[in-house]
Amino acid sequence: MAVELRGSVAADVPELGRVCYEAFRDIAERHGFPPDFPNEAVAQSVVGLLVQQEAVYAVGAWEGAVARGSNHIAMWDEVAGLGPISVDVGSQGEGIGRRLMEDVIAHARERGFERIRLMQDAFNMRSLALYASLGFETKEPVAYIELAAGGAADANVRGATAADVPAMDALCREVYGISRAHEVAALMGAGFPAFVLDRGRIAGYLIGTAIGHGVAEDEGVMLALYGSLGTAIPGMLSNLPIREGGLYRAALAAGHRNRKVMNLMALGPYEEPRGTWTPSVLF
Repeated sequence: MAVELRGSVAADVPELGRVCYEAFRDIAERHGFPPDFPNEAVAQSVVGLLVQQEAVYAVGAWEGAVARGSNHIAMWDEVAGLGPISVDVGSQGEGIGRRLMEDVIAHARERGFERIRLMQDAFNMRSLALYASLGFETKEPVAYIELAAGGAADANVRGATAADVPAMDALCREVYGISRAHEVAALMGAGFPAFVLDRGRIAGYLIGTAIGHGVAEDEGVMLALYGSLGTAIPGMLSNLPIREGGLYRAALAAGHRNRKVMNLMALGPYEEPRGTWTPSVLF
């Protein structure tokens, strides 16, 4: 039976989440890294969150009633963020991943998105080759880090609120050169932990978990946000551009620890951020 692609719906989530969990676990363990998803339920919750978002296109690969893979592309704001993509362990090498990639790229292009980005595990040579063949270019090496408790503290760090989003977006535009306001609102609305450093103005913000991102006026602000988030939620994960050498060294000195290295890849125009920033697993 031929493999067909179709838009994902809520009823698909258990099986697509299972495939996602098993695929990510397999590639990580074969390279000696801990899995991105600690269990199947977490993978299902991530896939479920994306499927229910109106601004996210989710597609599944099916052979009859059997799930073979899935992909997602978030189109909240000006740049489309792609992932996670996964293919059933027993179905890899059959071209399903390429079809899933081409499908979401075409969907974004049809909706006017010139800029598409993703994060790729540096140890995954198969996905690196696939994305490069589709036109993606590597822009930044990124450390995926586990935040330590008790890092640099600042009494002005507090939980972000919906009222903060315009000021957070203004800082994001200043650093990234683009808006991520709808993404921020969607993640905060879904309950993702978000902190701001408030000095009478928003000097930085950080949204927790791998899907979160952040920007700051300077490295000290980002370190304070890392420390506060790591203290509030033990074991919390985030990202850090390795080329930001001062921030990277200071983060390691504060006890934050590397989990793995990822590549930020871009299809279409790319503008380097101007300032202190940390990407999500989308970009």
